[in-house]
Amino acid sequence: MNPAERLKKIKNLLLEKANATEFKQTFWKPAGLIRRVVNGAREISWLKTSESLTQKLKAKFPDLEVVILSETLEKPLLHEAQKLGISIHQEVWIRCVLLKSQQMELVYARTVIPFFDEQNPWKSLQTLGNKPLGEVLFQDKSLARSDFEFTQSKLQDWPYLRPTFPFHPPLAFARRSVFEKNHAPLLLTEVFLPPLFEQQK
Repeated sequence: MNPAERLKKIKNLLLEKANATEFKQTFWKPAGLIRRVVNGAREISWLKTSESLTQKLKAKFPDLEVVILSETLEKPLLHEAQKLGISIHQEVWIRCVLLKSQQMELVYARTVIPFFDEQNPWKSLQTLGNKPLGEVLFQDKSLARSDFEFTQSKLQDWPYLRPTFPFHPPLAFARRSVFEKNHAPLLLTEVFLPPLFEQQK
């Protein structure tokens, strides 16, 4: 196999891996069935936080910082497209960030907004920068928010998340909900990383 063929094969393998993540199904449980996902009281307390998660984190980690992993127009994951009622091939605006404290990775947050054009009421979030999304969402009392849904998934299934901590097994609890502004949806998924619960023991 010559170098060009080898490179082509590697690119195809990487593409297959990316597609496998994109089309992977994830099963979410409604709020009433959270104990089918997690039983620990400490974990449930975090997952069921209805007020600003950012503020709750800052109360325990005053030096909390937001690290942007990606902000771009791209295709959603399969379960995101299903939740929003859109095509898996439709480009949406996605923002992925890490909430960290002293190099501890605490929460991975993923924001998905479909139909992201100049008329979209969420358009200003494109200039959010390192400001936590929660500080924006919880200042606007007019926003409607759906009930939470919960799941447990592999960390490797979340795009742009490359954990720097050791974990066994590589699983994490996650929740999601939909905010609406002028009938425009914003899907927010928050993945609670193992170091968060290690700090609470």
